[in-house]
Amino acid sequence: MMKVGRILNWVLILAGMVEALWGLGQVYGYLPVKHAMFPLTGSFYNPGPYGGFLAMAFPVCLWEVLNHYRNCRKGLAYWISLVALVLIGIMLPATMSRTAWVAVAISSVYVCGSVYPTEIKSLGKRLSLKCKYWKVVVLLLLLAVGTAGYLMKKDSADGRLLMWKVSAQAVLEHPWTGVGWDQVPGAYGDAQEKYFASGEATAQEEHVAGSPEYVFNEYLQVAMARGVPALCGILMVVIVLFCLGHGNGRYGACGGLLSLGVFAFSSYPFQFMEFIVTFIGLLVVCLMAVRHTWVQVGALALGFGISLYISENRPERNARQMFERAHALHRAGEWQASTDLLKETMKISSDAMILNIIGKNYQGLGKYKEAEDWFIRSTHRLPNRIYPYYLLVKLYAEHPDVFPKVKLEQAARMVMEKEPKVESTAIREMREEVKRIVNTKKDE
Repeated sequence: MMKVGRILNWVLILAGMVEALWGLGQVYGYLPVKHAMFPLTGSFYNPGPYGGFLAMAFPVCLWEVLNHYRNCRKGLAYWISLVALVLIGIMLPATMSRTAWVAVAISSVYVCGSVYPTEIKSLGKRLSLKCKYWKVVVLLLLLAVGTAGYLMKKDSADGRLLMWKVSAQAVLEHPWTGVGWDQVPGAYGDAQEKYFASGEATAQEEHVAGSPEYVFNEYLQVAMARGVPALCGILMVVIVLFCLGHGNGRYGACGGLLSLGVFAFSSYPFQFMEFIVTFIGLLVVCLMAVRHTWVQVGALALGFGISLYISENRPERNARQMFERAHALHRAGEWQASTDLLKETMKISSDAMILNIIGKNYQGLGKYKEAEDWFIRSTHRLPNRIYPYYLLVKLYAEHPDVFPKVKLEQAARMVMEKEPKVESTAIREMREEVKRIVNTKKDE
């Protein structure tokens, strides 16, 4: 039974090596990428989770290398793990995933400190003798590196901070039970709409706002989906198993868990089955370190049970397909049917375009005040978009008997003056049409 833990370790090492080679082939053009926008994705569709998977495998490889080196056993296992370590180390910078880099740094320090605790303490003493303020120097270096990492992708970092703030507010609305896995995006969209409608947001937050499928923080994602008690229970189990693994010398698996835990703080690894399976495998390795047959059998049962639970709790509804069906109904003039389906779609999607189509449906039904409300909601949900203001201009211009002229002027001013997130031909065309509408109204 103890060999199962070793097998699981080596499965992750070999998987990490395969992913690194896969990415290397993509860089040199020998293998196709999974997403046309990125030159490097591995077997994933995005370099972010690809970097996270490599970061999770890195400490396991590092532990194998250090363990064999310390015990002077440089056999085949040593060289395979060393090659995997080097390949992963080469590919990690290319992913441009700052979270993966941080995860590797923290987990590597943990593994090195666990394998060579005496040497690390001795190094600390020597540094203290040579430089009394070496800890301050290290802290300043970390702050400098952190600042550089933030400035490297400032909008991306600000966007994640906004998502965490909005997600925390969404958690407070359903702290005990959550909203369910498939309704997390919808709950996020509602919370973001309320946040921007409150007027408390900054201009930078409005600029970086989006309609995410995930909240880029698995801890908040779990709390939103299942509630704070479920999150606390999961963390308690993971911490206990981590401590068991550490106490029994399973530093590689613990390093992998630590790396995954850091990466999960600023990404969405558990939306991929590869991460879920690996996470369960690492927990099983930690639990099987306890040298009791009944505990090891229980570890395998735990892994099987978690796998079954996850497989039966995957989201069943596809927001994009639902939106496309609703949009087709809208184009066919089936406005009420389209609206009903879009309101269901809102529960599982944060996309502001849903609100725009609902507004257009109400406009088609002759319910102009309701149409205005939905367009305004869209401007709050995603304030950096010009399209809902354009729809408001057309609504006000077509029904001057329902809306005062001042509303048309205000909406037109937003279309003409608001800085878009991305300049495009569509925006220029909308502005030209709004200019024609305003000039026509002045001539009347």
